[in-house]
Amino acid sequence: MQNRYIFILLIFLFSCSNYKTLSQETIEAVPQFLEEIATDQQEDEDKIKELQKLQHVDTEIYHISEGDRFNIYVYDEFDLNTEGVVVKPDGTISFKLIGEVMVAGLTVAEATSLVEEKLSKYIQYPKVSLIPYELTGANVTIVGKVMNSGVYEIKGGMRVVDVIAVAGGLSSGIFQNNTIELADLERSYMIRNNRILPVNFKELIREGNMLHNIPILDGDYIYIPSSVNKEVYILGAVETPWHFLYKESMTLMQVITFARGFTPDAKKEVLVIRGGMTHPRVFKIDTNKILAGDERDFPLRPNDIIYVPDSAISTWNNLLDKIMPSLEAVQSGWMLNEIYQQIDGN
Repeated sequence: MQNRYIFILLIFLFSCSNYKTLSQETIEAVPQFLEEIATDQQEDEDKIKELQKLQHVDTEIYHISEGDRFNIYVYDEFDLNTEGVVVKPDGTISFKLIGEVMVAGLTVAEATSLVEEKLSKYIQYPKVSLIPYELTGANVTIVGKVMNSGVYEIKGGMRVVDVIAVAGGLSSGIFQNNTIELADLERSYMIRNNRILPVNFKELIREGNMLHNIPILDGDYIYIPSSVNKEVYILGAVETPWHFLYKESMTLMQVITFARGFTPDAKKEVLVIRGGMTHPRVFKIDTNKILAGDERDFPLRPNDIIYVPDSAISTWNNLLDKIMPSLEAVQSGWMLNEIYQQIDGN
């Protein structure tokens, strides 16, 4: 990848009719340009490594609930191997030799240890494998430009593409007399535990890169924004956090007014996130200077996210921890509003 960029750069330099007169600024920018390429390459390699790790489901973070189904195997005890064990409404499973075992609320690792403990009364050093194949208490949320936004039960090793399929696929519509796909895959993202995962929906859906088709875990959140409707979000310490349809020449202070202004504990240094959650640029704007006339109002662009903090923000991860719950709440509120409108229209 880096060699390709270097090759392009050399073509550019030698294609100039008078390349010997290139400014000193341009020459000095070359090493920085190459350094940025190397940084991007390292980030890509890091994302690939993380996606490879995400391909392996960590069942220990899931807590067993009613209706979950397991296959249970005991090493070197073939008569005890049992498939299709279901967690009953009272939270128990039935297993040979030991009878009823309460597993609801336990992680898979904890339930495995409990079964081994009970079997140890009959078998010396039992080794148990508790393998889930259907977790009915686990849910995933998908919001945005799919046919049916909502919360779906995770079944049978569901992955990202399966969630989109269960939601009816990506939305399409008529725009300027043409049928187009309404989903903006470049700005789509997936959240797990308030953290953006490096899933690239464009590579997954358009290019078929299955590295991005990671297994789904309980509580995962997928957002597929619109490629037609351009919106601006405002979150944090304002009276009405929400999203508004972007209009030409829209500014920061206008949107703050639409949100009914700051709350009493709001900090006046406002953050604007641009470029989506997967490739963000963050701007810090002092609204006091705008109100005093010392600076011009900040011009917004479609899909900007405005965050008004009520405390200091030290790092990008710190910002994500604060912004993600609010962003999910606003998008989920939008989803419910869409459903209500469909019901009223029927």
